[in-house]
Formats: sequence, C-alpha cells, structure tokens
Amino acid sequence: MLQILRLPALNEAQFLGCASAFADSLLTAMQATLDNLRRLEGRPKGAAFAFEMQMDRDRYGALIVLERWADCVNAFAPNLKLSRDREIIDEAPSRVLTGENLLGRANRLIDASPQYTGEVIAAASMAYDAVKLTFRQEIDLNTRMQSLGPMQPEEYLRTRQMFLQDLAKR
Repeated sequence: MLQILRLPALNEAQFLGCASAFADSLLTAMQATLDNLRRLEGRPKGAAFAFEMQMDRDRYGALIVLERWADCVNAFAPNLKLSRDREIIDEAPSRVLTGENLLGRANRLIDASPQYTGEVIAAASMAYDAVKLTFRQEIDLNTRMQSLGPMQPEEYLRTRQMFLQDLAKR
C-alpha cells in the first residue's frame, strides 16, 4: 500500500505536493526513455543490453507513475477542496486513460521494432509530447509551485516527498 494513501485526507497544499511530484516523475521517466532510445538509435534489439534495461525501466515506470497518480486522486478526490485547478481532479480519470493509451502504443511500437530507428524514436517522442499536452495543467502547476522556491508550504514539501518515495518503491 502506498504511504500517501494512509493519510485520512489531503488539504490543498498537500494535494499540490502530490501533483507536483507526479508531473516531475512522469516527465523524468519519459525524458529518460527518449534519452536511452537516442543512445540506441540505429542498433538492433539486444545490442546494448544495459541501455535497453534502463529504457524498459523508465518507459514502464511512466505507466506506474500514472497508476499511482490515479490511486492518489481516486482516494482523495471526493473530499478535496481546491481553490483553483479543480479540473486536475475532475479530469484525472480521462487524462490517466489517455496517458496510458499513448504510452502503451509507444511501448508496443518500441517492442515490435527489430531495431531502434529514427522513426521509432520520432514516434515515441510524438507520443510523449501528446502525454505532456494531456497533463499540461499538472505540469504548469508544478512549474508554478517550483517557482516559489523556499516559500513552498511545508505541507506541500512533505507530501511531495512522500509521493516521490511511494514512486521509488516501484
């Protein structure tokens, strides 16, 4: 069970910490996957096992990030009051489903290709860009909160760290 789900409820600052950790983690996993795909470009499957293993960890890790985000929102949405960005909660189920579909298609394309071609990399990049658009509001919220620097609320920082720790347990 996720540590964050043991909390009885989240206030707005705590939820924003989770949303920020989610956005950071999703972006990081997708970027790491692309970085490894670029390292593998032009090589056949199995030619660089260490990079392939790391890429697999990152690309499937992005799906885990989506799953954990859905769990968090489902657990706390019914009682959560936000002063703004309510769509993050209301649209989370459809956004997660869209993200899963996009990442799943990119993963199937990578899996089906006998070689890491420029076309495969471009298609994965396009899928990741579509995921970024899907979660634009969460990414913008993260940017806004990170811009506060040391003025971030303590509750935000604590739950952000807790959510990140939950993600690290994958």
